[in-house]
Amino acid sequence: MTAAWGVLLFVLLTGWSVLDGAVQGAGATNTRVRSGAARRARLAAVGPLLLPGEVWLVAGAGVLVGAFPHAEADLLRAGYPVAVALVASWALRDAALWLRSRRPGHAWRTTWDRLLAGASTVLPAAWGALLGAAWGSVLAAVVLAAWNVAATRLHGAALVARRLGEPSRIGWWTTSALVAAPVVATAVVTWPHLLAGTVGNGPSAALGGVVVALLPVLVTAQWFAWRLLIRPVGPRDVVFF
Repeated sequence: MTAAWGVLLFVLLTGWSVLDGAVQGAGATNTRVRSGAARRARLAAVGPLLLPGEVWLVAGAGVLVGAFPHAEADLLRAGYPVAVALVASWALRDAALWLRSRRPGHAWRTTWDRLLAGASTVLPAAWGALLGAAWGSVLAAVVLAAWNVAATRLHGAALVARRLGEPSRIGWWTTSALVAAPVVATAVVTWPHLLAGTVGNGPSAALGGVVVALLPVLVTAQWFAWRLLIRPVGPRDVVFF
């Protein structure tokens, strides 16, 4: 049963990495586009992945805390500053996406676009560094941070190109694998330590019930998100962004 919770944990974290990685990549490179309309279209292209991805992350955090509290405590001790940077950049990224178009004015949008680009770069770097901290290696933290920054940018570009009907040098299935690779590698490296960090009597029944109930919601949200990504970006898609 413990192994099943471990598999579920890494499935959830991989799902978030793939879904939110596209949003991170698009946000990090959005300031390279000068046209305001083009920026809005790029963000609208990956917008459907934002909230479904965050549900996967919250569910993964719940499994980690509830099923593997000792491993979670060890991870925070090893990478507490990185975890703080991850949460802070995540909050700032979301604020920038929500607020950039809430008021008119070039200065307002430019400020939030720059904050979006910065937070969308720190977020994947912090995530990679936190995975490296789980390895117990500073070198792994640096390598995975750099990998995540590069991979999310490729992933965002591939998803944007798909929805906007633009040519892309690399397919989004390939970029999805690149973004997922650090989580999969971390699962392999840390698996024995993760299982050793579970609670003595296994996850509580309450946690199991919550996760089981949440899984259909995750699958449904994922299905709707990918359905939205099948069609090109339309005029109504860019209204929010």
